[in-house]
Amino acid sequence: MDIPGCYDALQEALKEPRPKQLVTEINAHLETANATNGQPKKLQFLCVDCKQEGVEGKARAFFAAPPAIVLCANRLRTQNDVSEVIVHELIHAYDYTVRGMDLTKPDVLACSEVRSARESECYQKADHFCKTSSAALGARACEWWTHKCVKDNATQATSSMLPPTEAKARVQAVFPTCFADHAPFTSA
Repeated sequence: MDIPGCYDALQEALKEPRPKQLVTEINAHLETANATNGQPKKLQFLCVDCKQEGVEGKARAFFAAPPAIVLCANRLRTQNDVSEVIVHELIHAYDYTVRGMDLTKPDVLACSEVRSARESECYQKADHFCKTSSAALGARACEWWTHKCVKDNATQATSSMLPPTEAKARVQAVFPTCFADHAPFTSA
């Protein structure tokens, strides 16, 4: 995707209810928290062509200071890709800005990755799987699949900052609590 196409897809993604809610809550918090300190009062969004090294690594998007969400246009192909990464990064932005979570701490990062994976990569897939699985599979299969999807995606994301075995252990340790945490959404 080129950079102008990325910005177009971003604008469409931000019209969707869940991203819209997250941006509204983050910006309301920033407006209040930064009212007198000269810091940004709104979350910023950027589309760039990302490099292979550094924080950009192989990411499709990432959360960065001041706070901003940076989309890697050269790694995004479709509107669905953009919509998915926007929700993922908005969960991190919410955790960092509104909740004050220090994403440099391994357990905190793993928790935010569990929440992000549940709300992005696994959200529509779980919804589709759970609605289309046969009655014989039922709720247990749906729950198992959703948990596996979230654990796998959160572990992969956490391993961009930690060794894979440590990432897996951290995700496992925080999973029950963080999977159950749906803030700012009111229902599972």
